[in-house]
Amino acid sequence: MTTHDVRALVARWRALPTEEKVYRRRAAVVDHVIHSMAMEGEPVSDRWIEQARHHQRAMLGSH
Repeated sequence: MTTHDVRALVARWRALPTEEKVYRRRAAVVDHVIHSMAMEGEPVSDRWIEQARHHQRAMLGSH
């Protein structure tokens, strides 16, 4: 990724409405937790992932 590409991504992010930024940050939380746990070698059950995603969808509502 070039400097130009990064600057374009940042510009697009900054142009988003605040509500969209919040939604995207919250939508990424479960994935971040799953990857973090995997990196630490902690077990992540499919059931836990399913429950976390279900709870996440309920919290985010329709978008």
